[in-house]
Amino acid sequence: MRVALFHFPKTGGTSLHRFLTPLFDAAEICPERIRNFDRFTPEQLAGYSYFSAHMDYARLQMIPGPLYTITVLREPKARVLSLYHFWRAHSWEIIEARNLKGPRLAKEKGLLAFLRHRADGLPLDTDNFYARSLLGRHWSGPRGELVLSDEEALRVSMRNLLTIDTIGFTEDMPALFGQVCRRLGVAMPEQMPWALSSRGWSDNPDLEPMEREEITPEIDAELDRLTRLDRVIYDNARRMFPG
Repeated sequence: MRVALFHFPKTGGTSLHRFLTPLFDAAEICPERIRNFDRFTPEQLAGYSYFSAHMDYARLQMIPGPLYTITVLREPKARVLSLYHFWRAHSWEIIEARNLKGPRLAKEKGLLAFLRHRADGLPLDTDNFYARSLLGRHWSGPRGELVLSDEEALRVSMRNLLTIDTIGFTEDMPALFGQVCRRLGVAMPEQMPWALSSRGWSDNPDLEPMEREEITPEIDAELDRLTRLDRVIYDNARRMFPG
């Protein structure tokens, strides 16, 4: 079975990816892990059996079928906070060595300033990320801004989300793994593989301890604004797929 993991960052998708990877031979795994499927011909893409990338819906549609598709959603405000804290935990040494723009911004700025930043690639990773990714490049402007009304953006986003075969949730990863394992006919892992969870940060030499800010009313209001569409998408999906 050919499989594609539509991976939203900071939802637990890396744990699922690391579980799925050994099910395929190395030559069957598409090496693209971001979204640049444009660099492959349709014939090259058809030669792979497993895809896992931070992509948008338009890129997902570039992959020839038939295809079993999977995605993972996380409560949107928690996802944004997790992204900020993960980036902020990067050491200055690794930020400078790899020229990591997102972690540099998180390291330099407090949470409120980070959420309000409007340059250097932000707020593309924080502003209604589910909606923009599900809309795909056809419905986003050159900087990722929505070119549809909120109502229409939600309609198209939900329509596209519902074409994905298995929709799971970070808050119930065992249920997601169960669905995937049943579909693929493989055994459940004996222990849930939380690959990049903050539980394992102390073992990662690229990360260092950092204090988490109190969520003030101002910060919460900014999080509400940045996730106004994503929270509707997430809540609708939770009601439709209770586990």
